[in-house]
Amino acid sequence: MDGRTRAARAAGREAREEFLSAALRVFARRGYREAGVDEIAAEAGYSKGGLYWHFSGKEELLMSLLEERIDAPMRDRFALLASAPPERDMSVEASREFARQLSEARETLLLEREYWSLAIRDPELRARYCERQKELRDALAAGMEARARHLGTPELTMPAEDVARIVMSIIGGLGFDELIEPGTVRPELLGEALAVIYAGLVSSGRARAGS
Repeated sequence: MDGRTRAARAAGREAREEFLSAALRVFARRGYREAGVDEIAAEAGYSKGGLYWHFSGKEELLMSLLEERIDAPMRDRFALLASAPPERDMSVEASREFARQLSEARETLLLEREYWSLAIRDPELRARYCERQKELRDALAAGMEARARHLGTPELTMPAEDVARIVMSIIGGLGFDELIEPGTVRPELLGEALAVIYAGLVSSGRARAGS
């Protein structure tokens, strides 16, 4: 093992994070299929042996990025939706987080979109993608139901899982539009769209309760 391999082993968690950040940059720059572990290791400043000490290969790098840089923060936001006090405007929170993604995390948006395009053509990846999406939808649905209980609003007039699918599609669609046409998507648009959906559900629930 060369010095850079030993350094990657010794650095532990720090080196692992550097490999993930390097992989994110290379995937964004080159695309997942064209990216190589040699380039990722060089980008991180370690040897390929150091990369393999932490990851089995390119696919594990991709899956770790999805879990740690996209899914885990998203689940945290869904948990906040479930636990936030009633007076906290969650549409504002959504707009703030979306604005952060557009300005600071464009590479993760691109990675998410590329994973989607890979999953369409790869049956194994597609199965994993579908499982991942269902877990996220279930977490969002649970958060929305808890939020409705905290606010004392009528029960949803459609399954929470369907509402979660709509919301996640809006988030993904707006992010994709911004990647294609930078600067055209107002960060506030997400919060405004979610407020319209929520108002419609509340109005429909009240109408049903009064009938």
